[in-house]
Amino acid sequence: MSQQPLIEIPTLTQNENNQQQAQKNKPSKLSKQQSLDHLSVHSFKSGLTYIRDSWKSGMAQAILNMPFHLTIGSSSGCNASVGITTAFIAAFTNGFFSGSNHSIYMPSWVVIGLNYQLVKTYGVEVMPWITIIVGIQIYIAGLLKWHHLSDFIPVYVIEGFLLGIASLFFFSYSDYMFGLTDNHSNRGVELYSSYYDMFKSFIERGDIHYLIGAWCVFLFLQMGRIFFRQFPWIFITTLTGLTLGIVYPTEKCLRSAYGEVTIYFDFIEYDGPKFHPDFQVVSHLITEAIPITLFILIQNQFCARAGQSLSGVKCDYDQEIQCVSTANILSGIFGGLPCCASSRMYILDIKLRKTNQWSSILNAFSILFFYGVFSKVFMDIPFYIISGQLLYMIINIPPWHYYVNLYRTQRKLILFYIFCIAWLCVNYGAIQSTLIGSMHALIIFAQKMSLPSAEVMTNQKDGVYQINLRDTNLHEFEEECNDIPPNIEGTYTVYRFNGALNYINIKGHIDQIKELAKTDIFILSFRYVCVIDFQAVDSLAIIIDNMRKNSTQVFVTGLHPGMLEQLSENSIFKEYFINENHMFHQIDKLPHQ
Repeated sequence: MSQQPLIEIPTLTQNENNQQQAQKNKPSKLSKQQSLDHLSVHSFKSGLTYIRDSWKSGMAQAILNMPFHLTIGSSSGCNASVGITTAFIAAFTNGFFSGSNHSIYMPSWVVIGLNYQLVKTYGVEVMPWITIIVGIQIYIAGLLKWHHLSDFIPVYVIEGFLLGIASLFFFSYSDYMFGLTDNHSNRGVELYSSYYDMFKSFIERGDIHYLIGAWCVFLFLQMGRIFFRQFPWIFITTLTGLTLGIVYPTEKCLRSAYGEVTIYFDFIEYDGPKFHPDFQVVSHLITEAIPITLFILIQNQFCARAGQSLSGVKCDYDQEIQCVSTANILSGIFGGLPCCASSRMYILDIKLRKTNQWSSILNAFSILFFYGVFSKVFMDIPFYIISGQLLYMIINIPPWHYYVNLYRTQRKLILFYIFCIAWLCVNYGAIQSTLIGSMHALIIFAQKMSLPSAEVMTNQKDGVYQINLRDTNLHEFEEECNDIPPNIEGTYTVYRFNGALNYINIKGHIDQIKELAKTDIFILSFRYVCVIDFQAVDSLAIIIDNMRKNSTQVFVTGLHPGMLEQLSENSIFKEYFINENHMFHQIDKLPHQ
């Protein structure tokens, strides 16, 4: 009794029926837009359940991101309230449209310098315009699938990015530890020539008691993390800071750095003291928005990748790119700044597999509650409370267990790459460092992919022998070679390509072909070629043309119809296929059941 195959191979008719059935069952675009299934709310009871499970992560993230919102708005040349408003709009949009369960949107900190230069040139009225343009450009980039490039960036570049931004945050907010505000004024420029001069000035002018208080807050949070991880210790320190700010008011608080802060919506303006959006200005803004768009795309995808690797929860990158586009357009309409994802800090010890977009929605309402209703109270929190919380967050951003595992597995070179990327991040910028790291990874990848993979068989001696290209020895080939034409006379060589043929490895193949001994017939087998690009086609056409000029018969075998059509786009191959009869084993059609 014959055994039935385990895998059923569908016929063309079956495929057509399946496609028609899938189109019938496919929901319309309108029903997709109306569906909020990703919020996992199907009744009032389920909504309360997810709110109960997500309030800690949402509110805690609002507290931890508070200094970033304020600083981004202020350092961009606007004011701190613009940063808070942008955070509210972005987080709320992210809650309903994001493709990720582990990110919360906020103003983008990687484009602060670019924002400041635009405000300096055109005034604050330009930022809503540039934000809308960025949102449109991000949407276009999503249509072109540009964001999927992040899938090809190795993990160590992401880890170097995380370590670098942790170091940047430490240096940028170290003034809080001394009760100073040097790095958070509305100037958008560096005040010190080096970090050594900066800390030297902090020690001379700062308050050592604030430094001690900041480290005490950090130790309290770290010990709480060690002994009872699930308790929201962030709220305890925040409530302590609120109490101290009311009972023992001090000038060394958030209010001294940013003034009065509140959430307000200011619709896009069409005129200003220095901003007159005519055709020439808008054209210039479209050009100026390109680097902002590029930086935001990179930061957004890196944060999504980092959150995905930390939590193991898959991110829908297509949905994510649409969300960040929508968030920027809405932020611009209501007077906000460019925004993107911020990887949810896993130091909160929230089980990210169980959280969803409700965390982001509750984050938005927490911002509205903290700064729209009780901003006067929250702005009185002393610097040492804020800096202690930031220290706790900064110390725990890099995945130290990942570095320990690399060291234990002797991956010390990868550790070196990570620290180099982090150093570049601190000294040259977060996006610049990741681009350099990605280019380095691409070079290594290209070097490994440039090694050609092929099998070579020849009958230069009695019988058919396989050539080992590494040691140039002959090994008797006992299997039947179906790439050799029948009734062939003379010596021949079969060169069977394996895998993809592309601009990276085609040079290696050409070099190997040139090193082979000359025979009467040369057979090129494409039987195991999965992909071929135009540069590989052109290079092979030249080598075939040279062989024919040197009186070598050239056979081509193993071509399927699609590959034959692709090769025929080259004029040399096209002429060869028309005038020569040296093709065999061509796959004219796919086999039927």
